[in-house]
Amino acid sequence: MEKQDISARIRRMLVEDLFLAASADEIADEADFGSDLGLDSVGFVELATIVGEVFEIKVADVHVGQGHFRTLRRVTDFVITQLQEKSSAVEIDELAVKSA
Repeated sequence: MEKQDISARIRRMLVEDLFLAASADEIADEADFGSDLGLDSVGFVELATIVGEVFEIKVADVHVGQGHFRTLRRVTDFVITQLQEKSSAVEIDELAVKSA
C-alpha cells in the first residue's frame, strides 16, 4: 500500500468515522489533530482503534501517548512502520517454517 493511499484513508477516517468538521482535502499533513482540528482525548483513542482495525496492525495506548497520532504525517509514518514490521515478522516466520 502506497503512502498516499494510507494518508488518504486516514483523512477519510477523520472525516467519516470521527466526524471532524473539516473536509478530507482541508486536513493538512502537519495539522495538529487536537489544537487545529479539535480532536479530543476520546477521539485520539477512537482513531488509534480504527487505524489498528483498518490496517490490521497493533496499536497500543503508548503509541498515542508518544505522539504518533498528533498529525496526519505522523499517523501515516506510524502505519507504514508497523506494516513494514508486520511484513518482516511474517517473512521471518515463513523462513523458520521452511527450515524446520
